[in-house]
Amino acid sequence: MTPNLNRSTALALRIGIIAGVILMIAGLMVDVTGGGEWLLYLGILVLIVSPFLGVIVSFTVLLLEKDWMWAGVAAVLFVVTAIGIIISLN
Repeated sequence: MTPNLNRSTALALRIGIIAGVILMIAGLMVDVTGGGEWLLYLGILVLIVSPFLGVIVSFTVLLLEKDWMWAGVAAVLFVVTAIGIIISLN
């Protein structure tokens, strides 16, 4: 039995959002005492990376379902996003 595409992608995105928000709240709480700035940045990074994780999960589920056309679309989206990340880091 293959996983459901919508549920798997939604779960990955939900986990990313919840983790990012928790990290940011923790960062705000620690920053009051003077030192939680790195948690804030980590939370923002998790929120930025969450859609990328959603594409990876979608690609994996589409491969398991043998839906080659949409897996190809997800792969192109993955590559374009990766190139954008690499370009933005330089």
